[in-house]
Amino acid sequence: MDLYESFLKRYKVELSKFHNEIPSYSEIVTKDGNLVSSSFNSVEQTLNPTKHSEILAIEKALSLVNGRYLADHILLTALEPCLLCAGAILRVKLPEVVYFVPAKPGEGISSYTTESIYLLNHFPKCTLIPKSHIKFEFLSFFKEKR
Repeated sequence: MDLYESFLKRYKVELSKFHNEIPSYSEIVTKDGNLVSSSFNSVEQTLNPTKHSEILAIEKALSLVNGRYLADHILLTALEPCLLCAGAILRVKLPEVVYFVPAKPGEGISSYTTESIYLLNHFPKCTLIPKSHIKFEFLSFFKEKR
């Protein structure tokens, strides 16, 4: 099973545990595919809008690698990281981000301008792998909330 299929399998399992939470799940893996950390959003559960799955997975991974950078790791996440999460991704020097649902225009990591990327002196390779069933989970969740 490849890296993406493994992620999707674990996403499905985690999704079943978090019925009232934004359906975002993230993993930090080594470049050879070993799982280091994972997390599901906890924004609704904690009523804290900063508890995104990417941030939580990064925090767990940093505690396990006992350092401040994740330069030898990959972030896999259901939804394109928002600008808050993009800041964390850039600060820990993740070299690659893989996501399955794009953010709205202007709201995700892909909306960074060339000028701001140049100033940051680091920007990860970002890859979108569209998966309609994950997009459906997000649409269903927000339809129920609004």
